[in-house]
Amino acid sequence: MVVISYCIEYAQSQKSVCLKCNKVIPNKSLRVARMERTSEKEKKKFAKFRWYHFKCFEVPEILTKIPIHLIRGQVNLLDKDKLRLEKVIKLGAGGSWGQIVEQHQKKAKEDADAAAAEAEANGTPLPAPAASMDIDSDDEEAKDFTSALTGEVDRKQERKNRKINKLKANTTGAKVAKKGANNNNNNNKNTKSAGAPKASKPVSAVAAAIAASKADSKKKMDEVKSKLAKK
Repeated sequence: MVVISYCIEYAQSQKSVCLKCNKVIPNKSLRVARMERTSEKEKKKFAKFRWYHFKCFEVPEILTKIPIHLIRGQVNLLDKDKLRLEKVIKLGAGGSWGQIVEQHQKKAKEDADAAAAEAEANGTPLPAPAASMDIDSDDEEAKDFTSALTGEVDRKQERKNRKINKLKANTTGAKVAKKGANNNNNNNKNTKSAGAPKASKPVSAVAAAIAASKADSKKKMDEVKSKLAKK
C-alpha cells in the first residue's frame, strides 16, 4: 500500500531534479513534492519525494477537494506564492502555473499585435515591445509576472526602494547642511576682509636706520650737485 500526499516549499539545496522536465530545481525556489509513504503513520523524513518545479507541477484532483490552507507547507509561503498556489488550484485538475504564464504571454502578444496594427493604421510610431519571459527559466520565471498575475507587490523590492529613498534623503540633507555651513563661513570671511583694513607690517630698527642713511646720503649728493652747478 502506498499513501500519496503533496507538499509545497522552498528548495533547501540545489540537489533536487524536476520529475517532469529533468532540470535541476534552483536553491530557494518554489517546488512541489509528491510524497509516497508505506503508511499514514510513516514520518515525512522517511517518505519518497518526487519533486517538481512549481511551474511544471500539474494539480492532482485530490488537491482540488481539500482547503488550500491544509496543503502541507502552504502556511510557510510568502503571500505572493500563496496567491500563485491559489490561482493554480482554481484551474482544477491538470492545471499548472506554466499554463497561467502561457495564457498571460498569449494575451500580451495579442495586445501588442493589436497596438502595432492600430499604430500602423494611424501612421503613428510602433509601440516599444514589452520585455519577454522565458518560461523554461526554472522557478524564476514568475518574477516578472508575479505582480501582474497575482496583484501582489514584491515586498523585498518595496523595502529596498524605501531604503534607497531614505538614503537619498539623508545624503541630500547632509549636502544642503554642508553647503549652508560653507556659505556662512565664506560670508564671515568676506565681512572681515571688507570691514577691517589690513594692518601695516611693523618696521624694524635696522630697516629704519638703513632708510634714514639712504635719505641722508641722497641729501648730501643733492647739495654737492647744487654747488657744482653754481660753479
